Amino acid sequence: MDDLLQQDWDRQTFVHWAELVKTEPPERLGIEVRREGIYLLTVHTTNINPEMNPAVFYWDHATPEAQSPKHYIWWTNFIPSFKILPPDALPINNNFATGISYETFSISPPIYLQYLLSACIALGAQCCTKSVQSITELFATPDFENVRALVNCTGLGAGKLVNDPALFPTKGQTVIVKGQAERIATRSGAGWEALVIPRPGANETLLGGCKIVGDWGTDADESMTKLILDRCRPIAPELLDANGEFEVLSVQVGLRPSRHGGPRMEVEMLDGGEMGGKDFRFVCHNYGHGSAGYEGSVGTANTVVNMVLRRLDIELRK
Repeated sequence: MDDLLQQDWDRQTFVHWAELVKTEPPERLGIEVRREGIYLLTVHTTNINPEMNPAVFYWDHATPEAQSPKHYIWWTNFIPSFKILPPDALPINNNFATGISYETFSISPPIYLQYLLSACIALGAQCCTKSVQSITELFATPDFENVRALVNCTGLGAGKLVNDPALFPTKGQTVIVKGQAERIATRSGAGWEALVIPRPGANETLLGGCKIVGDWGTDADESMTKLILDRCRPIAPELLDANGEFEVLSVQVGLRPSRHGGPRMEVEMLDGGEMGGKDFRFVCHNYGHGSAGYEGSVGTANTVVNMVLRRLDIELRK
C-alpha cells in the first residue's frame, strides 16, 4: 500500500479528533488530547492543567531514526509541538540515547466505540446481528432485501467471508494496570517497542505490546506479560508501588487484521452492475488495516463514503 495514502488517512483522523475533543469530554468521547499544560474540556471551557504532559518517545540506542527523527518520521512536520528533547530532559538512570516529545491523543477504545455507536443511532442507524457465510447470503436475508450497498469491515473474518487468502493475523498482547500514567510514552529497543497509554475516563493505563506475525493463538503468554511490565517500568515509574511493581488489572490478547499488499479498499459489483437499473448491488471492502485501524479510521471512513457515493451515482445514472 502507498505510504502516502496511509499518511493522509492518519492526518485526516488527527484533524477530526482535534475538533471532537473541543466539544466532547473524555469520559464520553473516550479521547483526550495530550499537550503540555493545556487540556481542552469543551468548546466553552479550557482547563490549565500543569500535570498534563505531551507524549514522549525514547530510544534505547542511537539508531539512524533516533539521531535524525525529522528525516525518518513523516509526522514530525505535521504534529503540533514536536521537539527533540535535550539530554537533561531524558529520564535519569535509564541511559536512553535520545527522545522526542509531541502532541497526540490518548484513546479508550471501549468508550470511543460506544460514542460512535450512539452517534450512528442518533442519526437513524439500526443495529442487527447475524451470522452469515457470504456477502450474497447477507443480501438475501429479509432485512437486506432493499439494500443496494454494503461496507465490509469484517477484519480477519473477511478471510472466510470473501475468501481472501492475503489476510493473516498479527497477535498482540497488552496489560491494563491501575492508575493514570502522567503521559503517553513509547520506548524503542532492539526490534521491539514498549507503550504506555493512559486511558481517558478511567483510572487505568494500557501497557504494551508485541506484534507476532501469523499467530492465531488468543491465550495470554505469562512470559510476554512479564516482558511488557519490565520494558514499561522505566517510562511509567509513577505507576509503580513501593516494591517497584505495577498493579495488574487485566491482560488482553488481540489479533490484528493484517494483509499482504495492504488494506483492501475497493468496490465489488455483485449483480446487475453491468445492466444498470434497480437490481444493482455492490460491496465496498474496507479491511486489512493491521495495527493502523484507529489512527487512520476517519480517513478511511471518508474514503469509503466517497467510493460508495460515486458508485451509487454511476449505477443510478444507467
